[in-house]
Amino acid sequence: MNSMSQLESMLAPALFEPAPDVVYSIEQTARLAHVPRRTIAVYFRHGLVSPVVDPDTGGWYFDDNAIRTLREIEYLRSAVGMTTPAIKLMFDLMREVEHLRQEVHFLREL
Repeated sequence: MNSMSQLESMLAPALFEPAPDVVYSIEQTARLAHVPRRTIAVYFRHGLVSPVVDPDTGGWYFDDNAIRTLREIEYLRSAVGMTTPAIKLMFDLMREVEHLRQEVHFLREL
């Protein structure tokens, strides 16, 4: 289980679990994540969430991972009171920790 999944499991349970192989429009994503479209664009500009299709060429479409990430962000903002830059830093650090864990695991296998 990666660190993002660990955080996800600690967060409040979701009432709806998005399908893993479905792509959602920004309108559907906003509704499923309970986040305004404008907020999704702000999170995109901060590098917190990315559409699966390039917004410049194909529009704003998101997968189940993006919806989970949006829910995590909103939980951290509302329940914990974290700011967007703090959330970005935390996500970056979690990715780095996961990368280091993978490196250690690889080195132990040698």
